[in-house]
Amino acid sequence: MCRIVTYNIHSGVGRDNKHDYRRIGSYLAEIGADIVLLQEMDTRPEHRDISTDVRDICASQVFELVPSPAIELESGWYGNAVLTRFPVISNETLDVSMDGFQPRNVQAVELLTPSGPLTVINTHKGLKKQERRSQFAKLHEYIEKRITDRPVPLVLAGDFNEWQFFTKAFKAIDEVLIQHKVGATFPSNFPIFSLDRVWTSPNIKTRRVKRLKNQQTRLLSDHLPVCIDIRLPEQEVSPETVQTQAMAG
Repeated sequence: MCRIVTYNIHSGVGRDNKHDYRRIGSYLAEIGADIVLLQEMDTRPEHRDISTDVRDICASQVFELVPSPAIELESGWYGNAVLTRFPVISNETLDVSMDGFQPRNVQAVELLTPSGPLTVINTHKGLKKQERRSQFAKLHEYIEKRITDRPVPLVLAGDFNEWQFFTKAFKAIDEVLIQHKVGATFPSNFPIFSLDRVWTSPNIKTRRVKRLKNQQTRLLSDHLPVCIDIRLPEQEVSPETVQTQAMAG
């Protein structure tokens, strides 16, 4: 089984207004996450050290961090990131920003699990409807091409900022991937909106998908994390993948 978590961590600031990547990283390690799709990872404040932020969110050396900045400054970066216990085969970023709006991207990371390669797609969509519609269309086009060019098991998750209860925004994506019911995840203290969502490719067996709602997660961020337990099909491993595994181990 592989445990994946998607989590908007609100730049590491909890509902107690305390910034603490260490407690978030420790929580993710404690629940046995193998892969974590992070949104709103932020290392920009000049009074903090980037290497310390990365070490803390990685729970020291439990995870490796794979960054996908949407904003980069001399002091640090802000955007998406993936935490993983597995070797990284590739990391790709697709810019889906629109002029006049906050920069946004799609992060696609291919990982080498014990069952073979797995692609995770991590994203954080815009706040305005017209912005999101453009981003959803680009995401759908990217996924269709990706699964054609590289047909390995795929998980799509993140903060989609789609607050409407009866939205048709995901119709095209739902024709390619299987969307799983999660429930409301925002705000974490009293969830009303289903902003955080998850899809899987048809060749993945999903054991459980649930939001993690408890006293701890109500505090750590303004979003609740979502946990996906999956079982991957056994796959033939290419020579390139074997080489990646050897280099990682």
